[in-house]
Amino acid sequence: MNEKIPKVGKSKPDRNPLYLKIGKRIRQARLMAKQTNSRELSIRLGWSGGRIHNYECGISTPGIDETLMFCEAVGVEPCWITYGAGSPRATGFHSFRYQNFVDALDIAEREGKLLEYLEAIKLPLQRMQKIRNNPHKKIPEVMARRCEKYFKHRRGWIDEPHISNEQHSSLPEDIRELLSVYARLTPGDKKKYYAMGELLLS
Repeated sequence: MNEKIPKVGKSKPDRNPLYLKIGKRIRQARLMAKQTNSRELSIRLGWSGGRIHNYECGISTPGIDETLMFCEAVGVEPCWITYGAGSPRATGFHSFRYQNFVDALDIAEREGKLLEYLEAIKLPLQRMQKIRNNPHKKIPEVMARRCEKYFKHRRGWIDEPHISNEQHSSLPEDIRELLSVYARLTPGDKKKYYAMGELLLS
């Protein structure tokens, strides 16, 4: 009697965590630009049909030229795509709030506390999925404050740009210095900081 030899399935290689983070931001940027079909956007950029899909899944990651092309097509900041620093767009109060809110969801999920967190901020699971899939969704004021309270952040934290220690260490030195200066400013001075930046860029 012949014994059946069990089939050995091909195991998927571990994907680079950095590629996955960049891919997540690429997908968010595409949805913010209301580009619902990654294949069509790839072709419009002169790329193979699956390139943006591969970026979003963390299979590969864009180089400098590809990042700049993609960012120009969807109207986002290259620094945000590559490092997660600042806002997806040059200005945008809502962009900061949305990004921080989604990051908080990811942290709660990583820590195995997602359901506890959703209950604390009174957010149904179905609505959470809609928020994650639509960067144009507004995060209500009351939910923003509940998020801050759950994570013991001060009031207003959710509406400011933040960067993790891991992201910070991967940034060029000049960008780290700029972020360090920004972090020490008062809310009023932060507005002046932005205004100065806009003047320099104009």
